[in-house]
Amino acid sequence: MTSDDLGLLPRPWQMSITGEQYPWQGDRDGEDVVVIKNQPVPGLLAGSPTWQRKEAYRLEIVAGRAEITAEGELGVANARRTLRQLRTSRTVPDLVITDRPEFEWRGLSVDIARHFFGVEDLVAVMDIMAELGLNRLHLHLSDDQGWRIEIPAIPELTERSSRTSVGGGPGGFLSQEDLDFLVAQGVRRGIAIVPEVDVPGHVTAALHALPGLNPDGAQPDVYEGIEVGISSLTEDLPETERFLEGVFGTLVPHGQEGVHIGGDECLLTPPAEFNRLVASAAGYVRAAGRPVIAWQEAAPVLEEGEYLQVWDERQDLSGVVEAARRGVRIIASPATRVYLDMKYADDERLGLTWAGTTTLREAYEWDPRALFEGLDPAAVHGVEACIFTETIETQDELLYMLMPRLAAVAEVAWAGTGIGTEGQWESFEARVRVRELWRPPSP
Repeated sequence: MTSDDLGLLPRPWQMSITGEQYPWQGDRDGEDVVVIKNQPVPGLLAGSPTWQRKEAYRLEIVAGRAEITAEGELGVANARRTLRQLRTSRTVPDLVITDRPEFEWRGLSVDIARHFFGVEDLVAVMDIMAELGLNRLHLHLSDDQGWRIEIPAIPELTERSSRTSVGGGPGGFLSQEDLDFLVAQGVRRGIAIVPEVDVPGHVTAALHALPGLNPDGAQPDVYEGIEVGISSLTEDLPETERFLEGVFGTLVPHGQEGVHIGGDECLLTPPAEFNRLVASAAGYVRAAGRPVIAWQEAAPVLEEGEYLQVWDERQDLSGVVEAARRGVRIIASPATRVYLDMKYADDERLGLTWAGTTTLREAYEWDPRALFEGLDPAAVHGVEACIFTETIETQDELLYMLMPRLAAVAEVAWAGTGIGTEGQWESFEARVRVRELWRPPSP
């Protein structure tokens, strides 16, 4: 038996098979597992950051009995994830695993605005994320096509703009109770919910609900297409500040690890006005003591310790480089690698191709720390896959587009260094087949 035969996803940092195979039933109800907490993980590199030490673990299995060593609950949870995967094998060899993630932010962004996905769908996604070691679920809650989150101070948003979607299908929205439930379910799985309302662009649904956001006071029509860059907030309207305060004041209690304020594809917003509007939105998040997250176009506005999500390598990225020099943290989400709404191949029914097609291997073989020339590798603090739903309407379609490519991105986020080196793709491909995650025929 080789380590690949065990089918572990993502790949552990260090693993060695030390002896024979034994029948394995451990961790079904906690039997045959010894947990040693509040202890440094042997073999971890000196100088490892605090967050990494908290997530690290050592797992040793001898004669069908397991011992976990970890500094805290996150490390124990990560070890138990590995044990759950091992439990699918009838026999397990003696082995030693020393493991830790490469990146602290290991995320998935799900667009529920183009087509709505509710609590049940999102919990199913979180179950998959948890088994892949992902720890941030970024919810894209608004766009031109629909408004998906209840804002109690501005009920018109859901009353007027939650019933629409791309192509005229049914809509929907998350209540505050729904979002609370998702946060609680995330805590159980080690996943933080990151809510996003995208401003100052991607706001046709908001403009439709609130005519006072429009300079002429008119109500734009419902939008059911998929074009971008077609809408913008306007800075000098009284309704704009009420909107920003109501929206981001409502989101911050749910975003323990940060609130995403958007900032992408604002083709109708003059640059100076764009910066002021983004700064205003960021101000509400900062005032609540939460980290600000934004797309790469908002680079000039972000401050040290905040997060900038880089998605479009076609743009001038000098502003991203400068932001990183100021201490802004970079989340790597290159569309050509991790936008999982891109088609697997040209003949697929589902998906788009504006960033090309993305095979499983292309989702796997890339280095977040070498995202583009001039970026300090140390500035990259996270990896996040994204799935937008212009063509995706059902849970089956959503999961089909996610898997197995999400497993590839998860391994990039967890294992990091060494992706793309000789033998790594072959190892990953073998483990995906063991886990029976190989892509099925197109639905």
